[in-house]
Amino acid sequence: MKVIVDAMGGDLAPREAVLGAVRAAREHNIEITLVGRGEDILDCLNDLGINTLPQGIEIAYASEVIEMDDDPATAIRTKKDSSMTVALNLLKEGKGDALVSAGSTG
Repeated sequence: MKVIVDAMGGDLAPREAVLGAVRAAREHNIEITLVGRGEDILDCLNDLGINTLPQGIEIAYASEVIEMDDDPATAIRTKKDSSMTVALNLLKEGKGDALVSAGSTG
């Protein structure tokens, strides 16, 4: 199974999403694509003492983030390189079996 994770969604993003992805990949042997600002994701991995991408984890870069106060419909239309939009497109293209985001429920 391959899970796409909006790493920039949620209050403690991307740290908690990255931490959860690393644990899930190790403990459940699933593949995970972390979507978001690559530098921020790599910084989180480094903070966890991980210097190379763990087996089963890859990064899909997205330069924008849909913020909690953004209008959801407008944000999806205008932020074409947001982590959520990129993640949804990856799922649509069949590059994952599920998508998880702790971001705005709008």
